[in-house]
Amino acid sequence: MPKDFGADNTKGKAVWHVIALAAITLACLVPFINKAFNMDDPLFLWAARHIQKNPFDFYGFRANWVGFETPFSAIQLNPPLASYYIAIAAWFAGWSEKALHMAFLVPALAAAIGSYFTARELCGRPLAAALAGIITPAFLVSATSIMCDVMMTAFWVWAVFLWIKGVRTRSAFNIISAAFLVAAAGLAKYSGLSLIPLLLVYSLIKKDGRQWAKFLIIPVVFIAGYELLSYIMYGKGLLLSASAYESMKGLKPDVSKIATGLAFLGGCFITALFFFFFSWRKGLFLAGALMAVAFAGLFIYAPWELPVSLKNWPLAIQYYVFSVAGLAILFAAVSDIWRSKDAGAMLLFLWITGIFVFAAIVNYNINARSVLPVFPAVGIAIVRLAGAARHKKSVWAWALPLVPSLFMALWVARADYVWANTERNLAAEICHSHIGQPGTLWFAGHWGFQYYMQKCGGRPVDSRRLNFAPGDMVIIPDYYVNDSAMPDPRRAGVAKFSRIGETSVRSGGILSIMNRNTGAGFYSDDWGSLPFVIGPVPYERYFIVTVTRPVNMKRE
Repeated sequence: MPKDFGADNTKGKAVWHVIALAAITLACLVPFINKAFNMDDPLFLWAARHIQKNPFDFYGFRANWVGFETPFSAIQLNPPLASYYIAIAAWFAGWSEKALHMAFLVPALAAAIGSYFTARELCGRPLAAALAGIITPAFLVSATSIMCDVMMTAFWVWAVFLWIKGVRTRSAFNIISAAFLVAAAGLAKYSGLSLIPLLLVYSLIKKDGRQWAKFLIIPVVFIAGYELLSYIMYGKGLLLSASAYESMKGLKPDVSKIATGLAFLGGCFITALFFFFFSWRKGLFLAGALMAVAFAGLFIYAPWELPVSLKNWPLAIQYYVFSVAGLAILFAAVSDIWRSKDAGAMLLFLWITGIFVFAAIVNYNINARSVLPVFPAVGIAIVRLAGAARHKKSVWAWALPLVPSLFMALWVARADYVWANTERNLAAEICHSHIGQPGTLWFAGHWGFQYYMQKCGGRPVDSRRLNFAPGDMVIIPDYYVNDSAMPDPRRAGVAKFSRIGETSVRSGGILSIMNRNTGAGFYSDDWGSLPFVIGPVPYERYFIVTVTRPVNMKRE
């Protein structure tokens, strides 16, 4: 690590900063390259396999992901750019977990380095700011998947950097490059289009920026073309279809959801809490302490329903801590405007609050992936606030808050890694035990479990077309949440089925990221009101039933 860790923006130091940043990012991510495919990874893999066969019809096939077979264009709510990247990477390196995770180190490094250069434009401690955003649960866990989130964020960060620099230097090349990156962000994930109003407002606020706002028509044209193409290919505009799905829960203000969003923001970027304790000046520390005390009173005597029960005090304490961290992030953004009153502060404020509003109010559920694009802004905002009093402090004043942040981020990433690998191992064990057995091996449940069960020959249950024969075996996870006509295997003597066994698995450790029993819902708050929970991890049950009589049923 350079002696001048987090120091000024001189060109020579920037080279060492980028090298150090890349090395730290790789050191955090490489240990997880053998992570099993999990959550929505299979959707991107299936599309990539189809793209290799038919590159001009990216979603022209059917799949069973919601409990019954449907056109893939109705399942995948993200654009295909990440799947094209997977198809190209797999063409050269194969479809193994290691090969594809190695390929996705490229967008992760691009996002990390882009956050550094963006920070160079907005604060005097770019390395500290970049690390404050990267060494977080949201970034490290997301970067160990092959979904589109980190790729979109990489385009997002570089677009912001080039736009800010283009406005400052009056460079048409930088502005146009930024506009194309905005289009790329939108084609990686639709939420990347939020960059258009963000950069538009920044341009209007900046005195010399208004002349460049017209170039934002470039991503608009690209996305309009994509929407027209998808309508021609699939009979509907995929962006509008995804937007309709996103708005299912509506825009009605829900205090409980906003409170959950605050806990997700703070938990996913817990770094802010450690900067609160280690880096903020005394006046800000006192203000933050008063804010935390006031929030504690509101937390205990809230007139609305809280996302967690106060009777479950271990969970309530963690929810409170995460919420305070979330408040610290919002406080950093608001106070920066009050103190700086410049276009950069307004950009950070709109960046942070915009993503927060989208994740907590607009999106159909709250998850860490939705708040991921805010990671550079969070790092920059808290370092700008801390730097108001610590401009000349030593390297250790900046490094100290990052130590517990690194510990927490790696701990959460490892829990996700172990959980994903547990499903891969269980699927392999089930398939191996069924070799040589009569009948078809069926399974319910999705995510990584579905991917590996299908890989070894299992067939997903189609709840609209049940067709079981005597001797068939069906595996039903206890967490199965999709529409299914399967009977509850926990009831004894259900017609046509006989319960023959149950297997239980535990991802180990004392931290869970997706478990209804603990309240952890990193990938969806439908599972829990916190992104991760520290506490005993309960066993997950998988019920094994055999078919005793023929089942042939169709339903709409």
